[in-house]
Amino acid sequence: MTHPPEYRRMTSARDTTERRLRDLERRLREAANKTVNSPAAHRGDSAWRKSDEAAWQAALAELRYRNRNEIGALAAKLERQQAAIRAWLAKPARHSAARN
Repeated sequence: MTHPPEYRRMTSARDTTERRLRDLERRLREAANKTVNSPAAHRGDSAWRKSDEAAWQAALAELRYRNRNEIGALAAKLERQQAAIRAWLAKPARHSAARN
């Protein structure tokens, strides 16, 4: 089944927003990793201590707090896009022609 251009445009925009939100979270986790001075090579390593985890969690929380406006804006945009797609799919007249 081929989807109409309007649906493909909406899902493409939603996918882009999801990717931006995931990339932001990844960058924040990487930045938190750099702030922890540990003998462990990475988080989850056997040398990773409870104090390292606590420092990492605190650093990540601080970074998320500093970026809360961007995170909130992307999350709200993503929710609006998903709601628009659900509403579009709920109206059979808009996409019934594509099914025939």
